[in-house]
Amino acid sequence: MKKKRKRGRKGKKLKIFLSVALVIILGAVGYLLYEFKFKTYDVADDEVSEIVEDPYVLELPDGSKITMDKDGNVVEDNSSTQTVSNAGNSTSVDGSPEQTETSGQEGSTNSNNTSSEAGADGSTTTPVSSGGSTAEPTVGSIKEKYIPAFSALEGQADAKINALIGRAKAEYKTKQANGEGIDFGYFYNKYMAAAEGLEGNTDTIFNGVLAAVEKDLAANGFDKSYANSFKSEYEATKKARRDSIISKALGR
Repeated sequence: MKKKRKRGRKGKKLKIFLSVALVIILGAVGYLLYEFKFKTYDVADDEVSEIVEDPYVLELPDGSKITMDKDGNVVEDNSSTQTVSNAGNSTSVDGSPEQTETSGQEGSTNSNNTSSEAGADGSTTTPVSSGGSTAEPTVGSIKEKYIPAFSALEGQADAKINALIGRAKAEYKTKQANGEGIDFGYFYNKYMAAAEGLEGNTDTIFNGVLAAVEKDLAANGFDKSYANSFKSEYEATKKARRDSIISKALGR
């Protein structure tokens, strides 16, 4: 009988202990959820906003530039300077005259080894390079043209992330130096929100460049799915960038 009573007491103590532990764990989880997800913080910061809102500017192979307006729409600027030849003189689209050397009576022009010939009916043949006919574009050659744009996007994104992390570390050190309490919920909400906004802007610009690649492929008779490799590489890079944010923020 005594042994049964002892076992009964031990069982009750174990239940009480487990109940208390469960309450503590649930309380801790609830507190963390409140601090990191539900509690509102005053996270307004002009410097952080400037980093996130600073627009990407990428140059496409045709010389146009792609960026994003204040409403989050991708905008392509096609105002690249073009030159129109006219009897030995050329005028740019902004109206400024440009001098071009001419020689002979056939109207040949010394510019980048190209020439144009006027026929008897006044028509002008398409300029052809001295090296012969232009090679037909391939999937590889089309995609290769856009690699600099994607590389520039990656470089700008990394620079923005580094600036964001630098700002977070500087704020943390300032608060420590001033003897202020460090609220990790505040830092998490503020800088994770900024990082997510930055990632969203990066995604938008990437999709704009990807659309240009798909359009170029389709215009040359190729399936736009050939551009999918860029998306796969971008997603892998994005995951690595996310991991690096945590690593750099912790000073690893």
